[in-house]
Amino acid sequence: MNERMNAFLCAHRPLCVVYETLRWLGHRALGLGTARTPVWYQFDNKQTPAKTVQERLPLNKNWYRISRPLYRHEHVYYDFDKALAVNPQVQGLALIFFMGIGDYLYATPMIAALKQKYPTLPFYAYVGAQFDRNNSPLVGKLLQSNPHIEKVFYFNGYRHPFIWKNYCYEDAFKNIPEGFLAVPVYYDYSIRVAHRVKSLFETFGLPVPSAVPAPQMYFPAQPAPVVAELFARAGRQAQGKKGIVFLQLDSRGSNYVYPHIRALAESLIDEGYFVMSVTKGGPVQNPAYLEIDIKKLSINETWHLLLLLKAQFPLYVIAVNSVFWAASAGLGLPNLGLQHWIDKKVHNLWYPNIEVVTDYIYPFLPREKQIFAPAESYTRHNQKIIDYKPEWIVKWFKETFEK
Repeated sequence: MNERMNAFLCAHRPLCVVYETLRWLGHRALGLGTARTPVWYQFDNKQTPAKTVQERLPLNKNWYRISRPLYRHEHVYYDFDKALAVNPQVQGLALIFFMGIGDYLYATPMIAALKQKYPTLPFYAYVGAQFDRNNSPLVGKLLQSNPHIEKVFYFNGYRHPFIWKNYCYEDAFKNIPEGFLAVPVYYDYSIRVAHRVKSLFETFGLPVPSAVPAPQMYFPAQPAPVVAELFARAGRQAQGKKGIVFLQLDSRGSNYVYPHIRALAESLIDEGYFVMSVTKGGPVQNPAYLEIDIKKLSINETWHLLLLLKAQFPLYVIAVNSVFWAASAGLGLPNLGLQHWIDKKVHNLWYPNIEVVTDYIYPFLPREKQIFAPAESYTRHNQKIIDYKPEWIVKWFKETFEK
């Protein structure tokens, strides 16, 4: 199907659902639309180690691409040992990213482990150049600071409304050098998955760690001038306070912004804390409050600022389920995580530094890490999302972190 027709279907969800259903039936029941795929990856079943060089396929210009249709339930497993056995002339890995910043953080331990296993292969990154529900081009800036990535490129793609794995990344192929394996960074995300990081290790044929490693973050030896300036300012304003509370109360994935940020910030200030926030709406005139303008400070610079402040002050995070769940784990910061909607897959995203406030008890999270929110502690934002009352958030924060 040509790109224009595919884009049309992706823009019309009902048609897309019908098309994908018929495609799945044709593939599964009738054997239509099947395509032979390279020996170094397969679908649904985990890879077995490469046996002999005899496991060869005829090589052609497309041998390194995924061409078989991907479905919602289908997962991909790579075996790079087998790829090198099939073609010892492999020149490097072209990692294709179509994800948000938080998704990238979950991938960082896998990238480090993959580089440790294949230290001589250069890793190039290809990042979607547009903002949409699946993708943020800001991931490219983070990849530029990742020491395991040699080069970063951008491509024009578009999201698939039905299956996130079917993000169109054909444009990336135009710039991938000959001899590089084109490797979309897939993971499985379902109630059956123990954690997204473990799924990434499985996808890339790496030994799965028993304990989920925290995200890896990379900072320059000297902070950028804007970071140094904010560090000095925040340090002065936080002197004599109990500590610093950092707020991130909006989520691109759920299109949510917490409506009571001013009341929450003022309550925390009344309790003796200095408050910082990347979510707008706080008491900007209050000297005990600092709003971070993300247009002037990159996300990595924001993290660097928090790392510097952590060395001098008790530092806490209050965040809805978004990028700062993973970021707080990478920075080693205690986090009061506000789970503002029921997501039975939330254990895919959780780290032990996060105390989860929830109105639903999750069976795959440790019970002692869940703070149950009674009905009187929140109001209904819409049919799916709830807003926790500021006084209750402060109450849970004090009970959890002022022990």
